Amino acid sequence: MMMKNCMDINECERDPLLCRGGICMNTDGSFECICPPGHELTAEGNTCIDINECSLSDNLCRNGRCVNVIGTYQCSCDSGFQATPDRQGCVDIDECTITNGGCDTHCSNSEGSYECSCSEGYALMPDKRSCADIDECEDNPEICDGGQCTNIPGEYRCLCFDGFMASLDMKTCIDVNECDLNPNICLHGECENTKGSFICHCQLGYFVKKGTTGCTDIDECEIGAHNCDMHASCINVPGSFKCKCRSGWLGDGLKCNDLDECATEEHKCNLNANCVNTPGSYRCACRDGFNGDGFSCSDVDECADNVNLCENGQCLNAPGGYRCECEMGFNPTEDSKACQGECP
Repeated sequence: MMMKNCMDINECERDPLLCRGGICMNTDGSFECICPPGHELTAEGNTCIDINECSLSDNLCRNGRCVNVIGTYQCSCDSGFQATPDRQGCVDIDECTITNGGCDTHCSNSEGSYECSCSEGYALMPDKRSCADIDECEDNPEICDGGQCTNIPGEYRCLCFDGFMASLDMKTCIDVNECDLNPNICLHGECENTKGSFICHCQLGYFVKKGTTGCTDIDECEIGAHNCDMHASCINVPGSFKCKCRSGWLGDGLKCNDLDECATEEHKCNLNANCVNTPGSYRCACRDGFNGDGFSCSDVDECADNVNLCENGQCLNAPGGYRCECEMGFNPTEDSKACQGECP
């Protein structure tokens, strides 16, 4: 029996449509379809069809939309993103590198977007791009509590009133504690610090005089705030007063009794005068037969003043009086002030 030789059939040459979309490779007794990237064989194995990568995975084209094309895919990126050179990914666009994103001051990039912001003391306008100065003085009238607020571009300054001092940044006014600053500010009193000032709580006998600081002595004598006797002198002393009885009076000053100069012989009356005590003093009166003011008394010459004294006799002057030296036949009276005839 004769055997026949079997020859391979080149299916690729026989059917040019075989492996459409790919390359047909003949093999012994068959053929093989080689598909280009992004393609796959049909179930029959004789045709290459495009693979839809977009439907195979949800992770393609993050921040964009996957678009299938023959043999591959491309990304259509969201706003704020741009495609990679191979167009198979989306990367963020840094808008701040392009004219600062149109921002007046600060530009902050974020994924898919960006944001404008302003320096301290400025506010972002409704256009979300431009910045305008904030008037802190108008927005908060009490911002410089204890001072005057002055607005300047981007910030403000405080001009502080008396009793306050500005902070290092000049944005606040700090109360000055005058009590700690000057321990003697309320001499003769206790100092109490208050906002912007201080109060002196003075000791007894002192007061706060208008227009002065600290405690001023009260002159109890001048204002009549004392209890000295009416016959005493008031002497002002720091924080109080003293009473001293006036000349001619004895006592502690709160009560004064009359000094009897006549009884204590603390007087200057003449030896020929009588001392008469008076309230707070005394007076002197020359005795009969003497003339003067009581402090100085001179003898009265009664004989010279009245030549008719000692009738029937001779008048002889004597200290404080006189006596009669009678003629023969006459005798002096008991007081020697006259002469009388002898009894028959």
